[in-house]
Amino acid sequence: MKMQLTVIDGDESGRVYELTEGSTSFGRSSSADMQIEDGSVSRQHCVFHVEEATIGIADAGSSSGTFVNAERIQRKTLHDGDEIRIGNTKLRVKSRNREQNATPATSEVFKPCNGVEQGQLQELVGTKIHDYQIQRKIAEGRSATIYAAHDNTHDRPIALKVLWPEMSENKEAMQRFVRAMKTMFPVQHENLVRIYNAGRTGNLTWVAMELVDGENMAQVIERIGTVGMLDWDYAFRVAVHTARGLEAAFEQRIVHRNITPKNILMRTSDQVVKLGDMMLAKALDGSMAKQITLPGQLVGDLAYMSPEATKDVTTADGRSDIYALGVTCYALLTGRPPFESHSIPALLDKIRNEVPETPKKYQLSINDLFEGCVMRMLSKRPEDRYQSPTGLLKDLNRIATFTNLDM
Repeated sequence: MKMQLTVIDGDESGRVYELTEGSTSFGRSSSADMQIEDGSVSRQHCVFHVEEATIGIADAGSSSGTFVNAERIQRKTLHDGDEIRIGNTKLRVKSRNREQNATPATSEVFKPCNGVEQGQLQELVGTKIHDYQIQRKIAEGRSATIYAAHDNTHDRPIALKVLWPEMSENKEAMQRFVRAMKTMFPVQHENLVRIYNAGRTGNLTWVAMELVDGENMAQVIERIGTVGMLDWDYAFRVAVHTARGLEAAFEQRIVHRNITPKNILMRTSDQVVKLGDMMLAKALDGSMAKQITLPGQLVGDLAYMSPEATKDVTTADGRSDIYALGVTCYALLTGRPPFESHSIPALLDKIRNEVPETPKKYQLSINDLFEGCVMRMLSKRPEDRYQSPTGLLKDLNRIATFTNLDM
């Protein structure tokens, strides 16, 4: 099946994009499968998935959101004539090989759910789940919406992650998931976003977490192209603090498996860096793995995945987390991940086989020792990387001493 996207409003009005079966990423970055010249569109803005007689769209964590027929969505099945808005660009969907009045079948990937629909999650603002008064929406991800909320019992602000309803339809799986999340309660460290509670209310499964007042590293990297390169010690601080959090998780035999710039946050008040989204690590240990790993998609931002994780994320170990942290540090130093491509197969080939250019090609002021540390983290073979966060921290502490940095 082939689908067309026609730009009907924006700088590229009249341009037509052809979609074939499978997944196609869309954004302004050169790493997107299809690129659009619109400065208000995120680098990786959304993903289209064409399967048999169905086309679906999923937001890829864009900063400005993805809208279908003027409604902000996280993922949705599309029909002929639907209008999509991303940034300042509006597109119209058209099927090229179906009867004009036929009704498209519902994709299993983008199937509607019972109870609270995805589009109705915005209506949770102003309501209460458990003891948590929901105040505003913070962000949307692949599997959940995150809200700022107030914990009435403990009188504190929290971040409340509410899973998309279709993720919660299997009650038995959700009960196992909640039990798994509760095993995370004792894992407390200054550089990990703390998990306070988890449960199920009606058809919604939720996780209550520490609210971090600051910005994530994806926002920082997005800014680099506008304001210029950061000093190398900013990336160094991120590396040290995140490695400390990983060490605490490693001691509990927890592999994160989803380290991306979006999941690393810096608190504004004291510049403490915290690693979040331990949820996926636990989810991938159970039956939710198949739900999060959608057909035709890879978990997490592909550019930040280790070579071995691109083949099977569920079997990747802690050395894969170290690789992903290395990619994040590289992007903070250079403004881009080490590998980018218009094509997913080409990007996979680069991640698995090519040696990245040194960060100094983009910023000469980077400390030599730290550059060497980042390049070791990016080694293709897991056995050539640091074998644990403790080994990584040993090198980082040595660099801090040599350069007189206090982290």
